Formats: sequence, C-alpha cells, structure tokens
Amino acid sequence: MFNGKKKQFVLILLSAVLLSHSKPAYASPAFSRSDAEWEKLRDNTMEYQEIEDLVHEYNATVLSNQVEYSKQRDDPSADDVARSYRNDAADLRSRITGDDDLSDAMAEAQARSLEKKADDNVFDLEVMRYSNLQTEKNLSIMAQSNMVSYYKSILNLEELKQNEKMLTEKLRVTEVQREIGSSTDVEVLNARNNLKKTEAAIIQTDASISKLRKSLCVMLGWGYQDSPDMRPVPAADPARISIMNPDADYPAAVNNNYERKINQRKLENAVSEVVKDSYRIKIKDIKDKIGTDLDKKYRDVLQAQIAYKEAQSAFEESTSQMEIAYQKKQLGSIGQLEYLQQQTDYEKKQDALKIADMDWFWTMEMYDWSVNGMASVQ
Repeated sequence: MFNGKKKQFVLILLSAVLLSHSKPAYASPAFSRSDAEWEKLRDNTMEYQEIEDLVHEYNATVLSNQVEYSKQRDDPSADDVARSYRNDAADLRSRITGDDDLSDAMAEAQARSLEKKADDNVFDLEVMRYSNLQTEKNLSIMAQSNMVSYYKSILNLEELKQNEKMLTEKLRVTEVQREIGSSTDVEVLNARNNLKKTEAAIIQTDASISKLRKSLCVMLGWGYQDSPDMRPVPAADPARISIMNPDADYPAAVNNNYERKINQRKLENAVSEVVKDSYRIKIKDIKDKIGTDLDKKYRDVLQAQIAYKEAQSAFEESTSQMEIAYQKKQLGSIGQLEYLQQQTDYEKKQDALKIADMDWFWTMEMYDWSVNGMASVQ
C-alpha cells in the first residue's frame, strides 16, 4: 500500500532533485540502516521510540540543514573565512607605496579592520555541524512533547465527555425538579450554562488534538492529512530513577552539551584575547547552568513520583466508592444522577492517574535529555 509517509517521502525526493541531483530523500545513506530498520521507519505506524530517527531522516528542517551543510562542506573557502580576511588585508598593505599619505592611511585602516574580522571570526563547519545537531535534538524533544500532549489531551477529552453525560442528566433532573417546585429557573439556567461550557471545551479540546496530530505528522515525515497508526506513550519506569545521579551525571552532561561544544569550538577558533575571554566566561556560565539544570530535572522526577503516588491513592479510593455506588444503584438506593456523579469522579481519577504517569515519564525523559546534551543553559 502506498501510505502517507511514502507519499511524503516522494515529495521530499522530488524537492531534492530540484535542489541537487545527488541528494537522497533521507538524511542518512541507505547502507546506514538495515532493510528491516528502513522498513520500520517507512511503515504507517508512529511510535514514540522512533521519533528521534524519524526526525533525523524525514524532518524538513533537518533535511534542509543537511543540504546547507553539504554546500558549505563542498565549498573550499567556506571553512577558511579568517584566512580570506587576512589575505585581503595583506593585499591592501601591498598597495601602500608611501606616495599618497591619505590613500596609504585608508588602506592601513581597511587592512586593520579586515584583520580584526579575521581575529573575531569563529565560524567553521564544526560549529555548523553542532548547531544542526542541536536543532535536530530540539525538534525531537518538541515532537516527543507533542505526542505526550496528544495523549493527555485525549484523556482530557474523555473526561469532558463523561462530564457532559453527567451534566446532561443534571440538567434533566433540575428541569424536572423545577416542574414540581423544588428548583428554580436560575438553577436550571446554571445547569444549562455548565453543560454548554463543557460542550464548548469538548470542541476546543478536539481541535487541539487534531492540531497536535497534524503537527506530529508533518514533523515526522507524513503528510498533513495522513492518518498513521499512533502507538501509546511508554509508561513510566521507576527503575530509571535508581541510575539517576546529578553529581555523577554532571561530567557527561557537560561533555555532551551542544551549547558548550559550540562555544568551545568558537573559543578554539578565536584569535583575539578579548574574544577568547568572552567565550571562556560563557563556557563557565554554561557549565554552572548545566549543573543547576540537572538538579532541577532530578527534583522534577522525584516530585512527579510523589504526584503519581497521590493520584494512585486517589484512584484506589474512588474505585472503592465506585463499587459501593454500583451496588447501591443495583439496589435502587441511589438515582441515575448520583451514580453518574460517582462514575464521573471515578473516570476523572482514572485519567488523572494516567496523566500523572505520563508526566512522570516525561520528567525522566527530560532528565535524560539534559545528560545527553540538551540541558537548559539559557
């Protein structure tokens, strides 16, 4: 079957042909993955675990950056801007004859300006490569976050629909009570307004879900209107916490950090001591912020663990109340509205537990991203 991702794949290929006859339709060479690995990436299933690979191979920004990097790499002068400035400065000085003081002074001033540019120039292909990798990782984080938000929004939608069911019954009961004089027009109006608010929230949440899905499709290689099979986000694994240690992970986080790598390379390229000092100060600040970020992300994991346990306890209590409500409903000792109210609370607590699990999972992911080069240093 010619699924959506393959269609998008062809569109990328056609665009690539227009830009460069030799550019492949994915970022990596075909031999970099096995046929089975490529087939898995090209199938019509969107899995959280594949997001990084999908971004790397199919994301338009990543592919565009690859093209630009290839152009720069193939340009023999692109990685030698500083030398070009110095050659131009030397050429200007070679024209100083001593016959015209004004012309000689202008040539000397221009030469010094070019030498200053050479001293301050810190860009090279390595800086570009690190910057592209940083962009790619940020896109992966964004896509992962969108998938988590997508499934949380689905749970919110389910909760809203259950609430709508309960509020519909509440409106019905309130209208009946008004007929017998036990409720007022104001109470009926309030019940109707609460139902309308929930109906509006359902429409808004449904639109948000659609937007997140389409965004994920575009980011990961499908077409805007495609409908890949989306797999659930993995559950939080408590065992991951035992191997988290901000102090022990700090050296790896510093070594892997892309912002540090970029600025370290710029420091190595700098000639002017003033420029070098500015990068030394910046690198020290980055290292300090990496440590702070790791500590914060670790605390986030522990706080999310507490929140999960609280949600678990609340769900267990609501489960017991739901069992009691069911028995009462069977015996006829409670009405439909009271039963729906308890059922709504039960489903709300159930969804809250699932969301707490995703939040906990996401804090673990963010901690790992910090260790793997993406600590927040702003």
